[in-house]
Amino acid sequence: MKEQVFVKSGILEEDIYDFLEEELKDANYEDIRIQYLPTSTRIIILTTRPGLIIGAGGENIERLTNLIKEKFKIDNIQIDVQRIENNVIAPKIIAKNIARGIENNKNHRRLAEYHIDKIMKNEGILGVEIILDGKLSGSKTKKDKFSRGYMKKAGELTERFVKKGYATAQPKTGSIGIKVSIYIKPDSLNKS
Repeated sequence: MKEQVFVKSGILEEDIYDFLEEELKDANYEDIRIQYLPTSTRIIILTTRPGLIIGAGGENIERLTNLIKEKFKIDNIQIDVQRIENNVIAPKIIAKNIARGIENNKNHRRLAEYHIDKIMKNEGILGVEIILDGKLSGSKTKKDKFSRGYMKKAGELTERFVKKGYATAQPKTGSIGIKVSIYIKPDSLNKS
């Protein structure tokens, strides 16, 4: 019986994630967290630009709250938008920025190198890897990999200290997948 409750709440969480991902596709958000409190359900959206998600006078938050109440039949819901600082490494936002640049006909190599330089300036980073896969130029699919520093690929350290972000660019030539992996120094993660 308990298993069914956990499965149902997991499915509900995944549906809310998918819904919010579609609604906030143009906003720069890094993560969505759902907390179940005794009196309500709290959704926390971490972003670098909270004003874009909140809207003028809170109209976007109010609209999102009402949509979630209607669609998922949740009575007491709170949406909390929290700002993350620009110096915090956010791979999902970086992947979305690269995707946006590719869709605006910017050179994918320059975009990747620019973001790698920007990330590696942070002293808490051991390595970074950006992989672009799709129709980058011409009619055939191609995979470009840009990396700097040291990157862990497997093991417990990867699960704990490698942050990953994914995005998809939709230029006229075809879809391009973007994967950003950032290996953070274990010491710097404990400080923040």
